[in-house]
Amino acid sequence: MTNLDRRQLLSLGLILFSGSTAVCVAGGQKSGVRRFASAASDRNDQHWVSVLCEENGSVRLLMKLQLPGRGHHVAIHPDGNGFVAIARRPGNWLVIGSPDTGGITSQIRVPDDRHLYGHGVFSKDGSYFYTTESDFNDRENENGLVGVWEVNTSGGEIRLHRVAEFPTFGTGPHELVLMPDGQTLAIANGGMRTHPESEREVLNLDTMLPSLAYLDAASGKLLEQQFLPGDYHQASIRHMDVNAQGMVALGMQFQGEPWQQVPLIATHNRGEAFRLLLADEPVQGQMQQYVGSVRFSVHGHTFMASCPRGNQLTVWDTVSGKLLDSVRSRDGCGVCAVEEGFLFTAGTGKLALYNLGRLSVEELTSDESGLMWDNHLSIV
Repeated sequence: MTNLDRRQLLSLGLILFSGSTAVCVAGGQKSGVRRFASAASDRNDQHWVSVLCEENGSVRLLMKLQLPGRGHHVAIHPDGNGFVAIARRPGNWLVIGSPDTGGITSQIRVPDDRHLYGHGVFSKDGSYFYTTESDFNDRENENGLVGVWEVNTSGGEIRLHRVAEFPTFGTGPHELVLMPDGQTLAIANGGMRTHPESEREVLNLDTMLPSLAYLDAASGKLLEQQFLPGDYHQASIRHMDVNAQGMVALGMQFQGEPWQQVPLIATHNRGEAFRLLLADEPVQGQMQQYVGSVRFSVHGHTFMASCPRGNQLTVWDTVSGKLLDSVRSRDGCGVCAVEEGFLFTAGTGKLALYNLGRLSVEELTSDESGLMWDNHLSIV
């Protein structure tokens, strides 16, 4: 682990906004006030993790911390007082910080022969952190790994220490979630083999084998695994969420021919087969074979799947699997659940609320116009 001194923190470009934002920073959130975090980039190709405060349809930027490269997902510690920003594939760094103190506490890297896939999740009690990784020098076998990090929060700061790793029983693991039992990890094995020397090029298009794997979080034991039908072996399972009942919703990114019509959404319950979902045309075609983020609503009865390449957000019914609504949003991708429905961000810098009751979009005003939001949005 590398701990950053004051000079290194300044070199990373810490910017903290204070004054009127104190209600969102100190002592948690008051009623009607929400904080959320996202990776972002600016027009100078600099990359940031940003924490924002939303209240009554207005958003204020609380802080932004410069990252060493493009981030992907920001994982929030269960107590809400710390976060881990994770490098986009095939990056190798984790930046740890605090939305309360407004600082970066450390930056660490995975072992030299590993790269990250942009996602991580804390254990229920916050004592462990899990990352999806690749052993990229193993080109013959399934090379997906879960990195296991012990979490120390003494002194009010998050510190990570790598203690173990275990296989994901697939290649190219992307997002992972903790199941409601607090003991099981569900992992989306995307099936795509990559190597840092080839940047983001997919090296095994013809032999992709995506799967959903359930692992015991303590031992890494494989508990259950489901594979997509052979006709859809190029539908890379990438993003996912789980509701309180244990249903997993999955979003896929198809790597085959652009004219092929394939399911991009699936749901799964333990012990059952995948339920593959197709939207009616023209929505299915407008999804452009790419789902960028998936999130269940607060009550778990619906979920949103964003399709940034198709400039579209789709809303699905959990029970029936039917498409309930679709709305156009240019490069809309990051999604998180709130009481009214879903907050979402776009690569254009837009922030908006999708109201489930009204089936409508309400754009939020913001004091930050220079950031282009990355793929994911997290409630702090």
